[in-house]
Formats: sequence, C-alpha cells, structure tokens
Amino acid sequence: MAIWNDHNWDFWDTNKDPLPKNVSRYRKISICTTCMNRLDNLKETLPKNIEDTDYPNVEFVLLNYNSSDGLEEWIRENMMSHIDSGKLVYYKTSEPEHFRMGHSRNVAFKLSTGEIANNVDADNFIGKGFIEVINKLAELCPERAVFAKGKRMMHGRIGLYKNEFLTLGGYDEDLTGYGFDDHNLVYRAMALGHRFMWWNHLGEFMNRIKTSSRDKTKYMSKTNKSWKETEAINKEITMKKIRNGEFVVNKDRHWGKAVVTKNFKKEVVI
Repeated sequence: MAIWNDHNWDFWDTNKDPLPKNVSRYRKISICTTCMNRLDNLKETLPKNIEDTDYPNVEFVLLNYNSSDGLEEWIRENMMSHIDSGKLVYYKTSEPEHFRMGHSRNVAFKLSTGEIANNVDADNFIGKGFIEVINKLAELCPERAVFAKGKRMMHGRIGLYKNEFLTLGGYDEDLTGYGFDDHNLVYRAMALGHRFMWWNHLGEFMNRIKTSSRDKTKYMSKTNKSWKETEAINKEITMKKIRNGEFVVNKDRHWGKAVVTKNFKKEVVI
C-alpha cells in the first residue's frame, strides 16, 4: 500500500536490534478485551489466556459491552478467583445498543492501568510468553512504540503505551461499522514518529477462533452497507486525515465516554 512509503516510518529491524535476553523491569501490561455477545468465544479464550500467563505484572481488562448472552453470570460463576487476585478486572456498561469497535476499545484502554495497553479480541488466544515478548520489545523501544502482529493483517492485535494512546486521541470515533480501525491508529502513530515493533515472527501468538464476517458485525448498527463497504469508507476517512496531517483525533468530543461498573461493585465514570 502506498501509504507505507509516504512517510519516513520506522520499522524495527530484528537483525540490527535483536530482542534482549534480559529486561530491566517488568512493566505493567494490560490485556484489554471488549465483548458484546461473544461469550462462546470468551469461554474458550479468557481462561486459557490467564492460565498461559506467568508474567508477574499483568492485568486482564474485560469490558462487557452490554452483552445479553449470559456473560455477567458466567464471570460470576467461573472467574471470581481471578478478580479477587487482581489479575482480572471486570467492567460492565449497560449503555450501548450496538457494538462500536473504536468506542469500545477506547473505553477499555482508558480503564486499563498498565504502562502498555494491548488489545486482544474475544476470539484470540494470546499464547504462552506473549506478554514477556511485549515487555522485551518495550525494552528496545521505551517510548513511541506500536506493538502489532504485522504491517497489514492486524485484526485487533495492537498495543501502545497508554499515555501515548491518550495523546493520540485513541481510536478514531469518526469511523463507523467494521474495518480499518487498527490501521487508522497505527498510521497516525507512525506519522508522529512511533516505531513499529512487530512480533509475528517471535512465537506462536494470537491464534484466532475462526469466526465469520457476519458474526463479527451482527451486533453493530444495521445499515445497507456490507462490511467491505464500511471498511472502504473508513479507509477513505483515514487517508484524508493522514494527508491533512490530522494525526490526533477526537479533539472536539468526549471520546471513550462511558459509565461502567467495576467488579460488580463500584461505578466508574470516564
């Protein structure tokens, strides 16, 4: 895609700057998952992801985006030990009528307390050692980093330093429907000098449960447009903003706005 050549964007060179064997510290890393009526997937992925993680400074942030499929009850019955230990932080919002990709991730990232916030979709298995790899990549690039699977097929496999995510204005809430949200965020970050720290060659990470396009979009607001059409519209919006130098978004709105309940008890307004 021509956009990759339009700026002097910085891609990590694994030959010149190999992954370190040791790290100076264990940065707190937040694994952020948003879920609206994807309980069948989450039953498989969330327990396995927690089980596969030995990293000492991690939180799993789960945002129940007004699910109606029994997610709340399942968490109560099966995941309270992880909530009690602090490894899992569970939030629920009852506001959304439809799933909004950018808004839901903005809410989850803003709620996270890690130095690095990394999105993991409900249908993804992170794999053993994934968080350790992110921390080692952060050792190489302690600021202005994008942590992503690869240049093109990201599918939600993306993370940033939380403070830099906030500075960028998060995911662009001008985008609607399905498609191009991750690329929008990555392009804006890299245009501002972030380094692309890709990890798809470092291990068997982020294997996905196969889900159809229909399953991914059926809880979004209904339009007459297909997901390919909305993706094309979002791409056009993105490219126009990049050409105009609009790298920070959501300037004139309260973005990532939500009222949530934390761990079944405390109301939080963001």
